Amino acid sequence: MTQSTTFFLTVNGLFDFDLTFATEALLFLLLSIIVTFVFLQPISNQLDERANFISYAIRKSSILLTFGYEKLYKCVGLLTDEIKEMNRQLKLVKNYTNLKFESEILATQKENIKILSELKGDLTIKSAYLFSFLQKDIIILTNNFFDKRFKAE
Repeated sequence: MTQSTTFFLTVNGLFDFDLTFATEALLFLLLSIIVTFVFLQPISNQLDERANFISYAIRKSSILLTFGYEKLYKCVGLLTDEIKEMNRQLKLVKNYTNLKFESEILATQKENIKILSELKGDLTIKSAYLFSFLQKDIIILTNNFFDKRFKAE
């Protein structure tokens, strides 16, 4: 009976447990359940939906970025291969043109040598022809000179 009187009577001690304590504990539990399920549960559901949406968007973005990176990597590889091929073809064209140019230079030099040798031969013949007449002309000129010079005196 001592316990039953303690729940209904208030004794001012250090630890008094009466019916008010049990009622407050019950009200606290009831209000915490109501607040949790009525007020916090919709907010928690909304936060979960947002978190799922953000997680989905992040996964989708990372997949798209991965695909984009792979495509970019392939494009860079193709461009690199094309640049290498163009450099190879440029070297081939340079070598071909250098060979053609050198062969054209050699052919032109041979033609020049042939033309110069023909000109040299022609000049030799002409100079020999001129010298053959020149000797007669010089003799005639010297005879005329000496005749006029010494006959006039």
